[in-house]
Amino acid sequence: MSVYLDLLRFLAALAVFVLHASFHRFTGGLPVLWRFSIFGNDAVMLFFVLSGFVIAYVSTRSEHDFRDYAAARLSRLWSICIPALLLTALVDGIGMRLAPHLYEFALYEYSQPVARMLASALFLNELWFYSIQPFSNTPYWSVGYEFWYYLLFGVATYLTGRRRALAVALVALVMGPKIALLLPVWLAGVWAYRTPLAQRLTAGAALVLCVATLAAYLAYRLLDAEAWLDALTAHWFGPGLNEALGWSEHLLGKYLVGALVALHFVGARRVLRERQAVPAWLESPVRYLAGFTFALYLFHNPLLQFFAAMAHRLQAQDAQRLIIVLGPLLVVLLAGHWAERQKQPLKRLLLKLSARRARPS
Repeated sequence: MSVYLDLLRFLAALAVFVLHASFHRFTGGLPVLWRFSIFGNDAVMLFFVLSGFVIAYVSTRSEHDFRDYAAARLSRLWSICIPALLLTALVDGIGMRLAPHLYEFALYEYSQPVARMLASALFLNELWFYSIQPFSNTPYWSVGYEFWYYLLFGVATYLTGRRRALAVALVALVMGPKIALLLPVWLAGVWAYRTPLAQRLTAGAALVLCVATLAAYLAYRLLDAEAWLDALTAHWFGPGLNEALGWSEHLLGKYLVGALVALHFVGARRVLRERQAVPAWLESPVRYLAGFTFALYLFHNPLLQFFAAMAHRLQAQDAQRLIIVLGPLLVVLLAGHWAERQKQPLKRLLLKLSARRARPS
């Protein structure tokens, strides 16, 4: 099951990359690959469900108190988020000098850069109805959601009694309604791990569930049901509130995708008890590529923007596309490998600091 989840994780990050690389302002669309860009927006919902699934797993297997849990989550986030923010500031600064017109995009924000970086590094970038964009790094919004899901789950799981009730209420109050609206998608992953349904299904029924959820998702995409659900969501909330929801708009479509992914995971857990997700010879490559997933997700958009600025004067479109697409992937391969190696040292440092703080003077 873990290899299958790694494969899905990498493919989801790749779908987001293809979605952004296919933008007209970058490449004018990628031959053949642009057809897969329709899956990019839904990939983040897959990440949310997968995140809830994995956190439910580690909270029962390896992280036995809040200190261990918090150190693991923060080291996982900061080992990639801090390099991503620094990289974004660096390449945006260079790229804006090379081709400033390419950075004239509605979602990009550059005012108060220090406050913007600090808010993003501390995961305060999406609280309530605010959305603090860290320059050209548009995918960073989801980290500002996921941190609060980690925190809410952590206090609900590791605290008890009145402390738990107060902590849950405080976290919910701070994060606000926008982040809370997508919490059910993340919790669907927790449910997919904890539900006994996977043990009760026969192998045949589980396989049917896996295939049926994939078929339902493809039908949702091919029949453009997303547009109908988006219109219904906008009608319910009204245009003003729907726009204020920011990344939480299109709510019904996100709920549907999250539910399908969670049900698919339930079926896959049962099916993969008795068979391998991928051939044995593919396991090592899949796990290796999956190790770059978070870096690919958080590094790629500023790098696409930067390499587009570098290549914008080239007359040969094929050469331009090659630079814009392969450049970010090469940087992710090099920088992502280094960033991933910082996770364990950072976790040890956080555990050491928390132990020192807890020690009586």
